[in-house]
Amino acid sequence: MNNWKSKLRELFGIDIRSLALFRIGFALVILIDLFMRMQDLKAHYSDEGIIPRSFLIDTLYPWSVSINFIAGTWQIQLVLFILTIIFATALLVGYKTRLATVLTWFFIVSIQLRNPIIDQGADIVIKVLLFWSMFLPLGAYWSIDQHLSNEPPPAKQIFSAGTLALLLQICFIYWFSALLKIDDTWIK
Repeated sequence: MNNWKSKLRELFGIDIRSLALFRIGFALVILIDLFMRMQDLKAHYSDEGIIPRSFLIDTLYPWSVSINFIAGTWQIQLVLFILTIIFATALLVGYKTRLATVLTWFFIVSIQLRNPIIDQGADIVIKVLLFWSMFLPLGAYWSIDQHLSNEPPPAKQIFSAGTLALLLQICFIYWFSALLKIDDTWIK
């Protein structure tokens, strides 16, 4: 049994420095995505644009929770985007990292629910990786949290349900994409 646990730890353990690099790189991707989305704020996220909130709430998402449904003006949407940028920046620098991760996830999901027409596969990946990141010590290294903490960082490598879920999620993306492509259409 010990051999099995050590093998799992070896396969699904993550170095905390790698998690820090993941946090920084992932936050940069999120920030770039947010700035790109902001270019068409009025057309894509306001009631004056292609999808009014009433259509989404009544037809597509009657049970969804999105803070972006609170108002249809582009000004309110801008405020919500700015809040999301603030939380993603806190994630980038590792300030109150767990809270920043949770809030970034919530606001990203809300933004993506506001206009599902422009979503793509990468948006799903961002949501899922942010979700699993909530269960990881992303702020344990190269972060303001670590700098302000009087405690030493945890062990260099961590193994938890969060590391297992994050690594398996990334593998699933490729495995299931490969399975979808085992078809005559792709082989010929």
